Amino acid sequence: MRDAGGHAVHFSPLWFLLAAVPLLQVPENTGTKLSIRHVLAGNSSEQTIYLQGDRKRMEFRNSLGRTKGPRLVAITRCDLGQMFELNLDAGEYVSAPYPPKPLTKEEIEARGLGWLEMSKSRKPTLRIESTTVDTGERKELLGHIARHVISTRKQTPLEGSSSEPQETVTDGWYIDLDLDPHVPCEPRLSGGKRVHSYLMAGNQPAEKPEFVDIGVAETGFAVQLVAISKSTYTLPDGTKKQTDSKSDTLVTQLEQGPLDPGLFEIPLGFKHVQHIERNPRVPASTSQTMDWWERFKARVASLLNR
Repeated sequence: MRDAGGHAVHFSPLWFLLAAVPLLQVPENTGTKLSIRHVLAGNSSEQTIYLQGDRKRMEFRNSLGRTKGPRLVAITRCDLGQMFELNLDAGEYVSAPYPPKPLTKEEIEARGLGWLEMSKSRKPTLRIESTTVDTGERKELLGHIARHVISTRKQTPLEGSSSEPQETVTDGWYIDLDLDPHVPCEPRLSGGKRVHSYLMAGNQPAEKPEFVDIGVAETGFAVQLVAISKSTYTLPDGTKKQTDSKSDTLVTQLEQGPLDPGLFEIPLGFKHVQHIERNPRVPASTSQTMDWWERFKARVASLLNR
């Protein structure tokens, strides 16, 4: 994925940790608690997820570098058709219909996002090759036998492409678990199937990708991931630079059993407002970066909900 400046933007492995798992049902009277630690560029963040039937609670904090924002909670209630987001430090919350409606063309243009212009050429301009290898190694993690799988996603520009080469190698350990980290009203991937996607941000024409799959896609539940990404970008003077990044994702707690129903309710005394503070306070010099990131997230959300 590319940002408005042509630089590579990588999704956190956490996104795939939550999305790429088999759709197996948990008994309705059983709840699940997951604690996940994510480390990127030396900065660590924690996320706790509670699941029970058609209800979900996520506890997290946004950060900018080492500066932490307020304690946040997102509650999804399929039975009410609502999502609530709480700022625990301020005692405030916002609400919205869920699942959200996709943005209209006018709303997208008003946010300065624009529409992607799809390539009219039938000839692919970008090759995305995914290779999955089960190493055969096994070990016990969280009380389950985990298998060691290495996945490589390589992006190669073809004739007519405006993209740059990228490669991400994900070293993961997976277990077989009767757990669906979604509630019924959430969008989800098809269980047990390899799903391809390619998104771009900015005003440049969209690529026409071709996908090459090697090996059997892993469909287990990821409990440990280490992702190393390499990408190339071009500076205004034509100089090419390479960036390397590493991220670690680890499930530190996995428990199944009864949950307190109050976890999925708005606490007494919380005030319903139109906006809550989600991010840490930052200097004015970084506000443009934060604004761009919010616009980028809105664009991705609108594309996924089309």
